[in-house]
Amino acid sequence: MNTNINKYLIPGAIVVAGILIAGAFVFINYWPIGMLSSQAAAEKAIAFINQNIEQGATATLVGMSEEKNVYKISLKINETPYESYITKDGRFLFPTGIDLGVTADTTSEKQSSAVASAAFAQCLTERGVKFYGAWWCPNCQNQKDKFGEAFQYVDYIECERVPGTSRGDTIDACKAANIESFPTWDFSDGTRKTGDLPLETLSEFSGCSL
Repeated sequence: MNTNINKYLIPGAIVVAGILIAGAFVFINYWPIGMLSSQAAAEKAIAFINQNIEQGATATLVGMSEEKNVYKISLKINETPYESYITKDGRFLFPTGIDLGVTADTTSEKQSSAVASAAFAQCLTERGVKFYGAWWCPNCQNQKDKFGEAFQYVDYIECERVPGTSRGDTIDACKAANIESFPTWDFSDGTRKTGDLPLETLSEFSGCSL
């Protein structure tokens, strides 16, 4: 397999646009046979991505979890969040994951829905819409669930320190914005809405199409 990866492939493959090559994978340079720890696999993936993305872009690890036979990696490239997968032996890096247990039609429908949700979330961010929330807030979690995986493209500000992590460094931003309850949505025209909002309401106030 060709290991000379184009420097523009990695960021393009990891973002939602990577659905265009869904199911494709990248062969990472040889690694001794055997399972890697999640941390070792993550460091290997981040190092590979940083070697192959365009100049000026930097990938940093946010977190990772184990999903059956692979590790799921959460990362940021120039402050934009992405998710990818790497096999436990550290040999293959996947831009996305597809459940082959579902029918092709269902997969196509889900992919179309995922693209639409991602486009909507990205539009919100591009139009200056901000979501302030707290990790312990059930309504915030319900709000996040409405976006599914596309929530990673929402401009979300965590207002409470997350136990055991460094997340929540934006607390000062929440204070400066006079956030008094969660969830809180701020729109570019100065409008503020609180509570778990329907996507239709977000669409109405932002001008972003669902």
